[in-house]
Amino acid sequence: MSELVAARESGQATSPGDQSSSQADVLTAARQSSAENTQLPTPLPAEEDETESMDDEEAESSFVAAKTRKQKRSSFIPSLHVPKPTVPPPPPPPVDLSALRCASRDQAKSSATVEFTGGRTVLDFKCKSKSGTLGIMKSATIQLDLDAMVMRKVKGDQNAIQTGISMECIINTKISNKEVDVQYMTSVDSTDQGTHLLGSNRHLVPILTKRYCFPSRDEAVRFLTHLDVMRESGKKLKQIFEGIDKRNAGQISQSALFRAMKENGMDNLGEDGLGEAAKMIALADSDVSSGIDFVEFFRLFMYTPCVTVHQALTEWRNKLALVQRRRTSSNCRDSEGGDEKDAQKNNGNIAKDWVVDGEIIVNVVENVRYSFGLKARDNLDGNHHHWVGTLSVTNYRLVLQSHIAHEKTSKTRHEVSKYFDRMDIPVNAIQSISKLDSSCVLLVCKDLRPILCSFEPNDLWVTTLVTAIQSIAFPNGGGPKDAFAFHYKLDKPLGKLENGWDLYDPLKEFERIGVMNSPHARFYRIWSDNYTMSETYPKYFCVPSAMSESDIMNAARFRSKCRMPAVSWRNRKNGAILCRSAQPMVGLKSSRNAADEKLLNLYRVRGDPHNPLELEEPSTLYILDARKVLAATGNQVQGKGTEIISNYAHAELVYCNIENIHVMRDSVGALGVAGVTKDHGELKDGYIQHVKDSLWLRHVQLVLKASLLAAERMELNDSSVLVHCSDGWDRTSQMSSTAMLLLDPYYRTIKGFAVLVEKEWCDFGHKFKDRHGQASEKKKDERSPVFIQFLDVVHQLMLQFPSAFEFNERMLVFLADMVHSCLFGTFLGNNSKEREVVLDVKNKTVSVWTYILAKRGAYLNPSFDKKSEDILWPSTSIKMIKTWDRYFCRFDLDCHPRGTRGWEDDWGEKLK
Repeated sequence: MSELVAARESGQATSPGDQSSSQADVLTAARQSSAENTQLPTPLPAEEDETESMDDEEAESSFVAAKTRKQKRSSFIPSLHVPKPTVPPPPPPPVDLSALRCASRDQAKSSATVEFTGGRTVLDFKCKSKSGTLGIMKSATIQLDLDAMVMRKVKGDQNAIQTGISMECIINTKISNKEVDVQYMTSVDSTDQGTHLLGSNRHLVPILTKRYCFPSRDEAVRFLTHLDVMRESGKKLKQIFEGIDKRNAGQISQSALFRAMKENGMDNLGEDGLGEAAKMIALADSDVSSGIDFVEFFRLFMYTPCVTVHQALTEWRNKLALVQRRRTSSNCRDSEGGDEKDAQKNNGNIAKDWVVDGEIIVNVVENVRYSFGLKARDNLDGNHHHWVGTLSVTNYRLVLQSHIAHEKTSKTRHEVSKYFDRMDIPVNAIQSISKLDSSCVLLVCKDLRPILCSFEPNDLWVTTLVTAIQSIAFPNGGGPKDAFAFHYKLDKPLGKLENGWDLYDPLKEFERIGVMNSPHARFYRIWSDNYTMSETYPKYFCVPSAMSESDIMNAARFRSKCRMPAVSWRNRKNGAILCRSAQPMVGLKSSRNAADEKLLNLYRVRGDPHNPLELEEPSTLYILDARKVLAATGNQVQGKGTEIISNYAHAELVYCNIENIHVMRDSVGALGVAGVTKDHGELKDGYIQHVKDSLWLRHVQLVLKASLLAAERMELNDSSVLVHCSDGWDRTSQMSSTAMLLLDPYYRTIKGFAVLVEKEWCDFGHKFKDRHGQASEKKKDERSPVFIQFLDVVHQLMLQFPSAFEFNERMLVFLADMVHSCLFGTFLGNNSKEREVVLDVKNKTVSVWTYILAKRGAYLNPSFDKKSEDILWPSTSIKMIKTWDRYFCRFDLDCHPRGTRGWEDDWGEKLK
C-alpha cells in the first residue's frame, strides 16, 4: 500500500503530461501479464501446515453420502445467467484513464515510459549484443516509427524502411525476462494484403520470429508496451489526429482544435472557446503558439482508446477538467482555513468527508451505473432500482456515491432509504471481481452483496480497471501484512482515547473469574512458554496446579495441534470449570494418555484432587463434542477422534451435531442469495422456503442449543464442562463464548464483550485470516462465516432479552463488517502469535475496541438494565430463531425501515 501512497503523492506533484506515465504502469502490468499467459491475481499454493490443519474438518465428510462428498464447494453467490439487455442504457461520457493509479507493487516502482521529444516521429530503443536461432542483434538501435507505423532495425541507413516490419504484419509478441519475441509475416506490403492474409490464408504466408534482447527487463517492457499500443491503436490515433489537422500542417493549432470542437457539436464553448482550446493544448506540455504534433498527441491518448474525433475531443476536455479539479482540490487542502464546502463543490460530485486518515484516493470514475441483486443486469433496463453516481477507488475501499442525494419523502410510503446514497466496499471485502463484457463489472462481496457496475462500452478500459482493483484487493504475496490497518490512523490523539488494546489482560481476567484470587486459587496455575508448545494457543492460559511440567507437555501432545484442555471460565458459585480443547489423538488403536485423563479429572473436581465432597457423591464431567458422531468417528482414520469415555472417571460424552465450516459456508451463501434478491419470485418456492432450505436458522439453533446445554450443566448440575470440536478454534469458540454470555452478565457489557471476543476468539486462535481471506484469493475452501454465525447467535439472545445487553445490534453488524474490512488489527492473522510476533498489531495498528469506545454513544442499547445480573435461559425452539435482517437483508432496499431512524453502516469515520 505504501507504493500506492507514493504513487498518489507523486501523481499530484507531476505535470499533466506526466499523467500518462502512471497509466502506463497499469497497462504495462496488464500487457505483461497477458504476454506471459498469467492471470491476475495468481493464487499461491496452500501452505503445508495450514492445509493439514483442515484435515480434521474435512474428515467429517468421510461418512457422508458420496454425492454430498463430491459436491462442489463454491462461493455463496452462484454463477449468474446474464441476459443481454434489450435496451442498453445511455452510456456515460468517456472516463479519464490518466487518473488510474492503481499500479501493482512491482510496476509502481518502475517508470515504464519513454521520453517523448516534440517534433520527432520515432522512438529509439537500444539492444545489447545477442545471437541466437531467432536472429542476430548486435548493439543495434530499434526504432518505432509513428508516422510510418513500422518497426525497424537501424544500421547505417536510418531511411531503410524496406527492412522494417509494418504493424499489420505483426502476429504476436511475447516477453521473457529481458527478451522480446516478435512474430510477423513476410512479403506483405499493403494494409489490404496484410488484412487479407491474416484471415483464412494466414498459413500460406511465411512467418518469422525476431528476438530482441535489451539491457534490462524495464527497457524490454517499455519497448513492448509502445509496440503493442502502436499495433492496437496507433493507426487509429493517426487517423484521429489527421481528422483534426485537416490542413495537413503536421500539428494541431489552437484554431484547428477550436474548429474541430465546433464541427463535432460542442456548441457550448462560449466566448472563451479559444481559451479552452489553448488550455487543452497546454495539457500536452506543448507550447500553445506552436500547437501539438502527432508524437504529443500519441502520448496524450496512447492509453485512452478512442475511435472517433468526437470521442477524442470529449476525452481531451475531460482530462483538462480532471487536472483543474485536482489543482483546485490541492489548493484547498494547502490553504489554512479553507472553506470545505467550496472544496467539495470544486470536486464535482465527490464528497471527501468519508476519507479517513491514511486513506488515499487513487482513482475516480464519474457516471457509473450500479445496482444490487442476482439479476442486477436487468436493473440497467430500469426494471429494478439502480443508481448513477461516482466510483472512487482508494487504498482501503471502493465508494459508490449517488449523484442524487437522499431527500426525505415522508408523505411517500415507499421511501428509498438514504442508506443507499453512498455504498462502501472495503477492498478486502471483495471476494471476486470479474468483467462480464466490455461495459459491465461484477463485484461479489464476502458480506453477501453482488454489485454490478456498468460503464461506457470499452473493453480495454474495463480490463484495466478490473486489473487495477485486483492489484489493491489481492496484492502479490498478499496477506495480513498488506491490510489497510497498517496505514489507518485515528484523527484523534490516542492519549485522549481509551486504548482498546488494554481492555483484555489475561491475568486480570483470571483474577476476575476467581482462579487467581479466590480461596481455591491455589488449585490453578498460569502456564506460559511463549508459544513454544502450541503456536495457536494463547501466550498465557490456565491449568490445574497439580499438573507438573511433564504432565502438561504429555497432555498437550495427546490433543490435535497440542491444543490441550485449558480454563475458559469458572463459576464463582460452585467452582465448576468451563474448559476448551481440540480433539484427542485416539486413532484406530484407541490410544489413551494418562496425563490427559489426569487433567480432565482435575477439572471435574474443580482442581482439588483431594476434594472431600467427591467421596460422598462424585461430580460428573460433561464433554460436549460439537461434531456429529460420524464426523468424530471419521477422524479416527487420521489418528484423531473423540474421547473413549470409559477411560475417564465419572465423565459423560454428548455430541452436539453442529456442522463443519464447509456446510456453514454453503448455508450462508444460500441465505445471502435470498437476502439480496429484491424479486422473491426469482427464488424457487419463494423467500421463506429458500431461507428454510438454506438451513442457516437450523445451524444457529444448534449452536445456541449446545451452548445452553453447557450453561445448564455448570449452573444447575454444578458440573465442569469441556467443549471441543476438531481443532478447537471454530465451533469450540462459538460454544464457549455463547455459554459465557449466558452465565456471566459482565460479558454482556461493551467492555466485557470485548474481553470475551479477545479471549475466546483472538487469543485462543480462531483463524480469522483463513476464514475471511485477508488480502488474498487463495484458500477459498477454508473460508467460513463462523464468527458471523456467533454474532447471529448473540443477535438471537438480544431478541429474547432486549434489556440484558449494554450494546445494540449496530455494534454486532459493525463487528461483522470489520472482520472483512481489515481496517483494524484486532482480527488480522490466524492466532495470537501471528498478531503479536509477526504483525506487531498493538504497535502498528488500531484496535477495533478503541474505535467502538470512542463512539460509545452510537452502540449503546437504550433499553439496557444495569441492575440485571440474571442468567439467561433462552428458548431454543426453531420458532424463536429469526433471520438477522439487519445483516442479511440490508442490501434489499424494500427491507429498510421507513422513517428517519433507518439502518446505518459504519466503515470507519472521522472521530469528532
